[in-house]
Amino acid sequence: MRFRTLVTNSNLLLRVVQSIDKLSKSAMLKLTPTKLHIIVVTDLDSGLQLWSDIAVDALFSEYQIESVHNNEIYLEFNIDNLQRALRSTQGGALGVTLKLTKKQGLPVLSLTIRSQSASGREISLCQDVPVRMLTPQQMSQIREPMVPDGNVHFMMPPLNNVRSIAERMKGMGERVAVSANREGEMNVRVANDLVDITTYFRGLETLAYDTTQEHTADREASEFYTAVVDMKHFVKFLQSYHVAPKNIVCCIIEGYAVMFYVYIGSAGYSGAAALNDTACGSLTYFIPVRQV
Repeated sequence: MRFRTLVTNSNLLLRVVQSIDKLSKSAMLKLTPTKLHIIVVTDLDSGLQLWSDIAVDALFSEYQIESVHNNEIYLEFNIDNLQRALRSTQGGALGVTLKLTKKQGLPVLSLTIRSQSASGREISLCQDVPVRMLTPQQMSQIREPMVPDGNVHFMMPPLNNVRSIAERMKGMGERVAVSANREGEMNVRVANDLVDITTYFRGLETLAYDTTQEHTADREASEFYTAVVDMKHFVKFLQSYHVAPKNIVCCIIEGYAVMFYVYIGSAGYSGAAALNDTACGSLTYFIPVRQV
């Protein structure tokens, strides 16, 4: 098993890790010859899940990976540890190398940062992130949720606008109702015994998918579809602002879940084939409805 690469976009990698910092203490990393996947599963049955897919070329160069399992490597890491290590790369590093190795017999992701001192002398800093290796059998138990066809897909309004509203709403209730229709309207509602507040967004771009047409054809375009989810999960998704997303697609599966597809990089969302574009990466958030 071997993994070694030059990190050419440590800023993007740091921003991805920052966006998942509030989700969990640990995450899984799946490395393949063409993609880097960071996965967070807080609860297989009822919790928030994150599945990310980022092209290797967007982050690395001189990328070398070898394993007996289709040249794929699986591991688990502490999010805060990796975040601290990546912060060391900011501020004019001359070069950054990332490799999987062993220190005192234990596996680590070793980050070596070359930089220059005030006197012009080159210095090297090594940051080791302990990891737990995962077997293919263990990874096979972690699968993306199988979900019904969505009722409505639309482009989210600017994330900073939604964040500022959610920050004011989060102290008013444990649940938030996210509603949208096929006329480009979205509502975010929170209620308790004392207040009932709804924020309205209009003029959003809706997206047509063949898979949704059959089971929405009998409902008017103006009719809203709603999913009630945990407020804390909704707020955690909003941490994706760290990656400065090109755009975000929201999918409401009424009575089941809300899904957010956060597109990063220069390409952004470009239709169903977007994830096959090497210039594109995405973070997919699955937020199940709140069970009574």
